[in-house]
Formats: sequence, structure tokens, C-alpha cells
Amino acid sequence: MFLLSFRSPVTMAVIAGVTAFLSSFEPAQATPSAERFICADRTKIDRRRDWEEASVQEIAPSAGAQTSADLAVHADLSALSYEMYDAVENGRDAKELLPPDLQLVAFIFGDPGRATKRLLNRLRDTHTFYGFVADHIESGRRVIVFRGTLQPNEWLRNLQVRQHPYPEDASGSPSNANVHRGFLQIFGSLELAWEGQRTPFATSLPKLITGREATFIGHSLGGALATLAGVDAARRAPQDAERLRLVTFASPRVGDQGFAILAQSIGRIDRVCNVVDLVPAVPPSTRRAPYTHVGAVFRVSSFDWPDLSNKLLERNQKILCWHSIAAYGYMVDPVKPAEAPPACLQ
Repeated sequence: MFLLSFRSPVTMAVIAGVTAFLSSFEPAQATPSAERFICADRTKIDRRRDWEEASVQEIAPSAGAQTSADLAVHADLSALSYEMYDAVENGRDAKELLPPDLQLVAFIFGDPGRATKRLLNRLRDTHTFYGFVADHIESGRRVIVFRGTLQPNEWLRNLQVRQHPYPEDASGSPSNANVHRGFLQIFGSLELAWEGQRTPFATSLPKLITGREATFIGHSLGGALATLAGVDAARRAPQDAERLRLVTFASPRVGDQGFAILAQSIGRIDRVCNVVDLVPAVPPSTRRAPYTHVGAVFRVSSFDWPDLSNKLLERNQKILCWHSIAAYGYMVDPVKPAEAPPACLQ
């Protein structure tokens, strides 16, 4: 869940496992097998798979080609979180990557937990960059941006799909909600880092958002973390909940219906989903672990943009490309570049 590039040795192993899932699927045709790709929006608990009630027409080439300049700006910020991760990993100053219209507030670091040698033949340093907080200078709006999965040990958290009770609120009242155990573990480890000081991210949320417009943004795993952050912010500072916005790209499901109800206090939620992307369809919803999405879905389709599928010969590459933030940014941007599209789209 939650791939961006081809560089991880685990990436191709995992993708190989899901390739069989697409073995009968050809993107150039709208066939019955394509019914499974629908940006599932189900809210009720149902043991049937999400795609059983889908219509092939939903993903035909005439399905959309929707674009949004607003969402394209948010996709750019999401892509920036990946670039900052690379900078930090390579000892460069990530602050230098910020565009001139943004002022850095803090970086976000966290601990996904250690991988095992048995699984990956190596250990990773678990203290890692997850995102950033910045202010838009002209409008004053604050953005809190999270990256998706890049480290092998994060896969262990992604696969921990058992649900965990969502923490009670400040008054001690139970939440009546359950969320993905692995996502919650990463979220609970997050810290704000600035000028040598570190503070727990969750307890810092009221100070981050009080009295201002704030938007939580994330792609893939980052979408799950942004969702947890947005809901937590709305609970900790309910007087500011209506001023909050959540924008996710290719986000997996995060919690059950109780959690989705908590998310309704957020002023605006935009969930961007590519209909041929596998990640928004996971974790699967079962009676034992019912999952549902939050917010309104903005559907895009790789069928509408031949650059996202027709020039890739390997099915594994197609899966990665369809899920990448580069593809999402390309699809929602109403101003397509005159030059060739990003590398994974060629």
C-alpha cells in the first residue's frame, strides 16, 4: 500500500504478489474484470467485495478527465514531502526545497518500528522524516503534509490491519471508533522538530491550528496519517474544526464507521482516487474489521490519460505509476506540461 518509486527491494516483491490480481485486466478495454476498480465508497458493513455492484461505465474512458487547479496545488505539496524525505536521507537541507510562498514551521519525524532481518535481511534506523508544517505567506493558511511509504519497515505497519480502539477524547469519553492498528502506531510516534526541539505531534495539534485555517495533506500512507491528524485536531480543538480541511490522494481506508462519523466534524474533506489504483480499496472491509472511507471522493481515471498506461510494458510498472503522486498530480492538473510527462508516466 503505498508505493512511490521502484527503489525499494521490497516494492517489487509486494507488487509481484498483487500482479496476479490484475492478470486478466487490460487497461485499453472496458471489460467485466475492470469492475473491481471503482474508488470504493461503501459505508455499510458488507462481506461482499466493493466492486460487485460497480458499473463498467464508471471507468470507461468517458468517465471523467476531471481536473482541479486547487487539488493540483495540494498534489504538488504532497510530492514535495517525498523530495524533502530524499533531502533528509542524503544529508541535505530540506528547508531549501520550500517554494518562496511558504514559510517553514516545523518538520515531522516519527518511528515506524523496526523491520526484522528475517523479513528484509536488514534493519533500518527507525527515526525518519514523515512530513512538514508550513504557512502560506499570503493567505496565512497552514499546511500539514505527510509522505507515503518509503521504508521497508513501514510495510509491517501497513499490513497490521487489525483494528484498535481509537483513543478517548480529552474528557475521557470513549470514541466508539476503531482504526487501523499500524497507522495508529506510526501516528502515535510522530514528533514536531524545529531548532533542536522535539514535541509530540498529537499534543501540539491545538497550538498548530488554533485561530487559523489549516489543511492536512497526504498521499497513500501519508493520506492515512493526514486523516488521523485531521480527526485528532478536530477533537482536540473543536472550536476550529470547521476551519480544517483534509486532502488525500490514493489514501487507504483508516477506520470504521464510528471513525468516519468523527471525521464529519472536519470542515471539508477531499479524497482523490484513481479508479485503477489498488490502494484505496484496502484494507478490505470485513465483519470482523469493518473499514470505510471518509469524505467526498474526487474520481480520476488513468483511462482518460493514455500517458499513464499505454507506454508502460510491464504490468508492475503500471501499478506503481497509477498509484504514484506524480500520476495523481498529472491527472488533476488542468495545465498539462508541454514537455514529456514525469518519468513514471513515459
